[in-house]
Amino acid sequence: MLLRKLILSLLVLFSVGFTSAFAGSGVDQDGNVTDAQGKKQGKWIYRGKDRPEAGYPAEGKIEEGTFVDDRKEGIWIKYYNDGVTPKLKGEFHNHRPDGVYIKYDASGQIIEKGTFEKSNYKDSLKRFIDGVCIYEAKFDDTGKESGKVTYRYPNGKPEFIYTAKEGKATGAATRYWPNGDVKEKITYDSNGNVVNTVQLDMVNPPVEIKSNEPKVIAPKIKEMETLGIPFQANGYNKVYNKNKEIWQDGQFKNGSLWDGKVYEYDSDGILLKVKVFKNGAYHSDGQL
Repeated sequence: MLLRKLILSLLVLFSVGFTSAFAGSGVDQDGNVTDAQGKKQGKWIYRGKDRPEAGYPAEGKIEEGTFVDDRKEGIWIKYYNDGVTPKLKGEFHNHRPDGVYIKYDASGQIIEKGTFEKSNYKDSLKRFIDGVCIYEAKFDDTGKESGKVTYRYPNGKPEFIYTAKEGKATGAATRYWPNGDVKEKITYDSNGNVVNTVQLDMVNPPVEIKSNEPKVIAPKIKEMETLGIPFQANGYNKVYNKNKEIWQDGQFKNGSLWDGKVYEYDSDGILLKVKVFKNGAYHSDGQL
């Protein structure tokens, strides 16, 4: 009997305290709470009707997560324009991305998984195309590649493997053809400079299928972001965009992509298209 009275007393005290804390606060139909100081608190859901300019269905979700004193905290989920399919799930701390995140394509498959902290990648990062991990690396505390870095073709076979230190390739590296044959052996010095290259031919090269698409050249590069690896105007490069996502990858000629791929992303970093270029011109679309 005494225990029951104690529990009832605690419930009353909690109810009074909660009511006092949110006196003058607002609560909408989704349960979104604004306290007496106008600060968002607890679980929030933003729908299309809250941001008509975003082009979502009125009741479709744009994003949802938790606020603490008007700052995003914990797991937040962003949705595609259908208002149903998750596009990004990630941890926030003090209103900034901080922690593990996962990006999804429109079919629900994972396309990127990593850790973000203070505007830099941290720990491991993986990128996927059609369920295949096409990039895998670890990052040091300054946000630079560190240790073994692996690029793979959409068929899962390795494309390029090297060791990085402070974001620069060092020592021996190997590049492969899509069928698994070794394409090139490279040696880098401690500063990421190429000191030796041995090229090998593919044993069974594939038959190239020509495209009827009009001739389109690769985008011009104004800023050479290569994560510390020297850019070769006539040679192989991986060039990244301002978000450190791979943008152009392949053989360059006179500073422009000649044989390789161009990756296109949306504003949230979701991979939309992979364009294949041959002999300096658009050839076909690669697999997503």
